[in-house]
Amino acid sequence: MSHQSKRRLFGLLLVATLALLVGDLAGHPAADAVRSASGTVVGPAQRFLAGVRPDDVAELAAENARLRTETDRLAREVEVLRQTKELVGAGAMTRRTAVIGQVVATEMSGVGGRSLTLDVGAQDGVAVNSTVVNAAGLVGRVVSVSPWTSDVQLLGAAQSVVAVRIGERGLLGTVAPVPAGGGADDPTHLALSMAQPGVPGVGDVVRTLGSVGGRPYAAGITVGRVVSVQTTPGRDTVTGRVAPAVDRETVDVVAVLLPDPRAEPRPVVGEGAGQVAEAG
Repeated sequence: MSHQSKRRLFGLLLVATLALLVGDLAGHPAADAVRSASGTVVGPAQRFLAGVRPDDVAELAAENARLRTETDRLAREVEVLRQTKELVGAGAMTRRTAVIGQVVATEMSGVGGRSLTLDVGAQDGVAVNSTVVNAAGLVGRVVSVSPWTSDVQLLGAAQSVVAVRIGERGLLGTVAPVPAGGGADDPTHLALSMAQPGVPGVGDVVRTLGSVGGRPYAAGITVGRVVSVQTTPGRDTVTGRVAPAVDRETVDVVAVLLPDPRAEPRPVVGEGAGQVAEAG
């Protein structure tokens, strides 16, 4: 076989390999059939290509490296699309305006905990104290913004306190980092403190109470679940531990929630009994 024919055959094998890899990544049902057929074809092809000259080996190795790089890029795009689709369908995005971003850097914060850098910033509408979520729930809040990037303080960072509602009854409380020496069984857990009488149950879902204007925390975002509760006999103090919904070590694709400006003033009670007037 001529040198040109060998190159064409090798090129076809590269295309088939790439198609198989992308099919695997996308979970396509035809991937198994392609893999079976390729096993029948590749063996004879490998024997046929054994006569490739040394000069061709370097060129084919370079082509293989290029193909591997392209495969990695496609795999990354498939994963980003998967996470984006999952995020758009999540409850945190319901009836909200958001900009999708990706984590491009991470570092330890000077005040404790980790911070993330996103590839979206002021030019995308991101502002300081915007809520950041992923498909699982609350990631954190934006603490600084540049034109094209923004820094996020992760949930659980030192000195961060989030007002929450717990369980179906909506009991009020707060979550914060477990104090040093607080005896946390799991370093990822958060300390829960009740702000009203009532005892939450293990397994209760914890969601954000919400801030004025939705900043720094929009209302109703899943924070995690109660994993333990401690009561003090003779006292009203109730505390506990919350397992965050978001794995802070694997955050990748996120949404930065953009608060919708109020279009109309809220109604207020006028001077007359039962009279309602608009603030203005």
